[in-house]
Amino acid sequence: MTDHHEVKSFAGGKLTRRVLLGGLAALPLATYLPGTGARASASSAELVTLGTQGGPNYGPSRSETANALRVGDHLFLVDCGYGTLASMVAAGVRHQDVDAIFITHLHDDHCSDLFGILTHMATQGRARDVVVYGPVGTHAYVDGLRAALTPNATIRTLDEARPAGFLDFIKAVEVEEGGIAIQEPGIRVTCAENTHYPTTIEGLETQKSYAYRFDWGRSIVFSGDTTYSQRLVDLARGADVFLCEVLEPVSMRRAFDAMVAGGAFAGAEEGVWRHMIETHATPAQVGQMAAEAGVERVILTHLAPGALLDMPDSTYTQGVAEQFNGTVLVASDGMHFAL
Repeated sequence: MTDHHEVKSFAGGKLTRRVLLGGLAALPLATYLPGTGARASASSAELVTLGTQGGPNYGPSRSETANALRVGDHLFLVDCGYGTLASMVAAGVRHQDVDAIFITHLHDDHCSDLFGILTHMATQGRARDVVVYGPVGTHAYVDGLRAALTPNATIRTLDEARPAGFLDFIKAVEVEEGGIAIQEPGIRVTCAENTHYPTTIEGLETQKSYAYRFDWGRSIVFSGDTTYSQRLVDLARGADVFLCEVLEPVSMRRAFDAMVAGGAFAGAEEGVWRHMIETHATPAQVGQMAAEAGVERVILTHLAPGALLDMPDSTYTQGVAEQFNGTVLVASDGMHFAL
């Protein structure tokens, strides 16, 4: 096992850290994805944490949840909250290279920049398909985005002699509990429903929130938003990296009260706080899930309060470390992790 190593780099006008986790995958492998038309070597992989703020909250130091996973020549996005496109530019991640986009759930802080990504793909001449994977409702969401993009497509087709089918590259697939989103020679993507939506609330039982696992010789699990989840533990079992959201309740309450004092959540304070405290993972719960799953490393993201308060990393890591003996790191926007 290689110790994590920090290298300073300058991206997008701010100093960020590149953290190397472990070694490269030991075995060469190949991937094939619909629409790429070719196999590609995938002997290495990299995670870029594009957005790390628990939200909906967006600020100059942390944008909303988004991650890029590069496996060989293939590039995936996992969530794309507000600020993702700017973070991709700052991190050197080209939106035209993205093969597929995975949405954990349809809260706006996890998918609001999908519009910007798709419209830039279209106007820059995207030809091959991009597939948006997500829970029930993803078809309707993507259809709505396509409808919103249509006036722009119509104008550009007339004015710029763009080819017909300007938006035909946009596809959507709704995943299901325990399903396999991608199964190809070099990579497998599976999912499991987590516990972000209380099934006791009428109407929410039809909504779904998922965690995703990517296996290619090594493995990484993206928790999505969740409190403790046995299904997530099962999905993450033996994973090399567990990228998990975290909410520290005491500091989050301070940030929440300050937001309320400023006029936020008027009339919905009780419901919003219940959601925050009951459907997100505390540091202790993250540590418990990591320990039970037997993962190698934990990377904390979707931080709450995150940039809302100036808090040391230990605010999040201490509770995790009380349950989990492995490496625990707190992500920032623009961090690169070699897998």
